[in-house]
Amino acid sequence: MTSLLLRNTRPMGAAATDIAILDGRFAATGTPLPEGAEVIDCEGAILAPGLVEAHTHLDKSLLGLPWYRNEVGPRLIDKIENERAVKVSLGLHPQVQSERQALLSVSKGTTHIRSHVDVDTEHGLAGIEGVAETRARLAGIVDIEIVAFPQSGMMIRPGTAELMDAALSAGADVVGGLDPCGIDP
Repeated sequence: MTSLLLRNTRPMGAAATDIAILDGRFAATGTPLPEGAEVIDCEGAILAPGLVEAHTHLDKSLLGLPWYRNEVGPRLIDKIENERAVKVSLGLHPQVQSERQALLSVSKGTTHIRSHVDVDTEHGLAGIEGVAETRARLAGIVDIEIVAFPQSGMMIRPGTAELMDAALSAGADVVGGLDPCGIDP
């Protein structure tokens, strides 16, 4: 793992100092660096913790695709049904789209992403599998937490509960949901 010295950086905007990182972890002040450790002059830049994207939907990002005009009805179910159809009409590939969005987030300072990933009887586990592949590909760059998200409802779409169990086996970390009164009667 990399050892380096961040020279002339300002932790959380404080006075400039040097910070050593040994084997990927911050070292105590005054800890000697190994011979040949990389030195980066931060030129007085502020050092802050990585950003956390606590709620996103990596599997259905439209980043990099042509402009899509969303003209659907006002109800939540109108929007949900439209999203399911758009995944097909635009040919969304959950792994490609999730990686595009995750890399953009990383480029802006994000180090952790929690993504709500759709699980439904039309698309099955495609979103979970795609985002899980992105998580594996970007391991060490960004942490991705996968929330299995039954956006299309559980009761009104028989088979979704079984897919949610399968989503956990396929790599989802937790189960999410939405207000059941709005979708499931």
